[in-house]
Amino acid sequence: MSSPAISNDLAQLAIAMSGMGLVRIDCSAETAFLDDRAAALLGLPVDQRLPLRQFRERFHCQDRSRFDDQCAAALRKEVQHHFEHEYRVVHPNGDLFWLLVRCQHPSAEEGDDGAAESILLALLDITERKRLQDELGRAHETFYHLVEDNPLGLYVVDADLRMRYASQGARDVFQSVTPLIGCDFAELMHSIWPDSFASEAVHQFQRTLGTGEPYIAPPLVERRTDVDATEAYDWSIYRIALPDNQYGVVCYFYDATSRQMAEEAIRQRETYFREMTNTAPAMVWVTDVNHQCTFLSQGWCEYTGQNACDGLGFGWLDMVHPDDRPVAKAVVMPAFERHETFSFDYRLRTVSGEYRWAIDSGRPKFSESGEFEGYVGSVIDVHERHTAEKALRDRAHELEISEERLRLAAEATGFGTYDYDVETDETVWSDQLYRIFQQKPKAALQPSLVMRLIHDQDRPKVRKLIEDAKRSAGDESFQCEYRIIRPSGEIRWVLDSGRVIFQERRRVRSPVRIIGTLQDITQRKLHEVSLEQAKKSAESANRSRGEFLANMSHEIRTPMAAIIGHTDILKDHLTDPDNLQLVETIRRNGNFLLEIINDILDLSKIDAGKVEVANRIVRPDAILAEVRSLMDVRAAEKNLPLRIEFTGPIPETIHTDAIRLRQILVNLVGNAIKFTDEGEVRLRISHGSSGMLTFEVIDTGIGIAPDKIETLFDPFVQADNTSTRSFGGTGLGLTICRRLARILGGDIAVESILGVGSRFTLAMEARSPGQLVQPNLALDDAAEKPDTSIRLNVAVLVVDDRRDIRYLAQHCIEKAGGRVLTATNGREAIEVVTEGVSPQIGVIVMDMQMPVMDGYEVTAELRRRGCDVPIIALTANAMKSDRDKCMAAGCTDYTTKPLDRHQLVAMIDRLSHLGESNSLRSH
Repeated sequence: MSSPAISNDLAQLAIAMSGMGLVRIDCSAETAFLDDRAAALLGLPVDQRLPLRQFRERFHCQDRSRFDDQCAAALRKEVQHHFEHEYRVVHPNGDLFWLLVRCQHPSAEEGDDGAAESILLALLDITERKRLQDELGRAHETFYHLVEDNPLGLYVVDADLRMRYASQGARDVFQSVTPLIGCDFAELMHSIWPDSFASEAVHQFQRTLGTGEPYIAPPLVERRTDVDATEAYDWSIYRIALPDNQYGVVCYFYDATSRQMAEEAIRQRETYFREMTNTAPAMVWVTDVNHQCTFLSQGWCEYTGQNACDGLGFGWLDMVHPDDRPVAKAVVMPAFERHETFSFDYRLRTVSGEYRWAIDSGRPKFSESGEFEGYVGSVIDVHERHTAEKALRDRAHELEISEERLRLAAEATGFGTYDYDVETDETVWSDQLYRIFQQKPKAALQPSLVMRLIHDQDRPKVRKLIEDAKRSAGDESFQCEYRIIRPSGEIRWVLDSGRVIFQERRRVRSPVRIIGTLQDITQRKLHEVSLEQAKKSAESANRSRGEFLANMSHEIRTPMAAIIGHTDILKDHLTDPDNLQLVETIRRNGNFLLEIINDILDLSKIDAGKVEVANRIVRPDAILAEVRSLMDVRAAEKNLPLRIEFTGPIPETIHTDAIRLRQILVNLVGNAIKFTDEGEVRLRISHGSSGMLTFEVIDTGIGIAPDKIETLFDPFVQADNTSTRSFGGTGLGLTICRRLARILGGDIAVESILGVGSRFTLAMEARSPGQLVQPNLALDDAAEKPDTSIRLNVAVLVVDDRRDIRYLAQHCIEKAGGRVLTATNGREAIEVVTEGVSPQIGVIVMDMQMPVMDGYEVTAELRRRGCDVPIIALTANAMKSDRDKCMAAGCTDYTTKPLDRHQLVAMIDRLSHLGESNSLRSH
């Protein structure tokens, strides 16, 4: 075999192995010659000279002109030697696939004008490659959007702690840093965050990079150094492998700023709202542990005319109607003995000698250590409500009689019934139905006549209801209430309940009969109207009661604020220890009375099931350190050692409500100290492999009898009456502890031996636990103390109709360095601000309840006149609606009585800086 033949065979073999097909195009003859592979790809005959047109038609219509242009350019030799392009091709079977076309023009075959006479095309099926490229592109695009559009921010730093990648969320956070990619991570963090946090963050990145251990950070709330903003983030980091075979660290973070602000706003609103959820007092009373009345409010004296001294002890019973006194004693005394809540109605003699119905509600009160201290309660006039309820009961009794009569009548005569034949248009009525319509018995009544007996306003509704029911696709049953007009002109209400009977004939479903009952419901309709009227009356009474109680709260808290505030001022002027002790006694008892008032407004939260928890990441050893700090003093008073023991490492952090957990532990430890005279009290903490965190409070006290343990957690139950007399308390503390423990995902169990001691065990799930660490009782998780070093440099206008409150506010502000102007009502305030006789005013403290012109009107008027000086609303009411009303009137901030001078000074200092450019200046 000759050498050229061998070369040709080798070339054919190589082409076959490559999967390419060959096409030779003769330009002068406009023909194309395809080898077997090319013919198979295109679905054309093999080894034949085909018209060039037939070859071109295989190319997709959108790619065909581009192929022609590129072939023409190759023939004119506008491209050197060859070109390579991708085209879509349509197979005769309809399949669409991709070809890679390589063009070669033999240099020896040229025409007279120097153009090539033929070109050689190599065809390669690249459909699979294009599919993979498309999938890869879509996958890349999907991944890109998952990262870029994700609400979680993401960025990556390399082994040298330089920024390698940042998502859109990360670029938004670091927008002040340019260029971001490639910058030093430590420099970046120090440029936008305080040094303390920046250093800690860099340290954690280095630790994760070195150890491979992920780090889930506690919530971050920091003020940025590059912009004037405080931001909050949840973030965590993980080590990853980078494409250059080195490790890097990826950080995922979530901007929680809005959530933190919303949570804080919710907490504040809840605080204001919860203080007014319970029934506020009308006439307040207080008893001691022996159930003797020790305090009656002025409202009682004004309402009954009884002297406050005469009402003490059991003298208040003299004002109760003689017939109701046995009932009062029967209700109150057992509740007192069991330390239970009670509420009952009785008639109370007023100052005019009239007896009016009142409701008396009482709840037991306890000291911080859980000791029973007596009762607090309130008496409210509910005479109108009681009268309305009696009228409703009388009306209900009448209704029962009417219903009984109707039942007997129905038994005797039955409901009125009807049967209407749709085809014959005939109707059969029962005798009762004739009586309902006042028609002559057995009178022939056509449907058209019956329809005219229906009230004009109800007739279209009834006609439509029946027509809808008669449709083949409609409901077979119907019910309707409407009015009928009797021949006498009397209008009666009836309830019509019917059913349409269908029959299928020749595959057509048609109505043939309508049967039903008719009941006279006129009396029920009249009763519904009376009930609606009674409901409106009751709602109106409740609204009046709420307004009255809100005003009573204001009238009690405002003078109490003056008492407590003036004791603080007096204390600053005294040096003699005895005098200071006397002032402290006044202040302490004033606060005690204020706590009673607040308890009256707040005691229903637990019973209403509205106690909420605020879970966050906390350190359990810090909570224990605070519990020890709080209880050490109480243990020392009884010469008892209080020991905190750990059986091993505990989680560094857990996710729970620190305040509620601290409340449970303080109550349990306080009980242990209270019931232990000798020995010791221990608080032992352990963390098991099951993930449970256990707190055991162990004492060597009096113990509990076995038959009393089962009822120990019932409300207002103690081990026995001896405990009540010896140690105080009502047994409510353990009930609250167990309910709170279950809310936190745990429970409390008790083991006890009478005369030996007790063990109370709080076991709770350690949610989202941090790494196990050795506990550190040197930590302190207590709240920060108020800043008492603030110095004011601003003029403040104090507006309040009570001289005591004006003096208190003036004293607090001037002591902090501020200057004070005062006004006794809203009209004076407007004159001070607008008439130009005052120095520059930086902040206004505005009482919202004043005569002449109240704070709401003043604030709205000042805003209408263009005054943008910050205004602090001052009110004794603490409901959310009161805050909203103040802010809606135009106030800048809000505080309640009694005044917290540190809080007031801090608020004025903050608002004075915000309002410096907006203060009104005198002319």
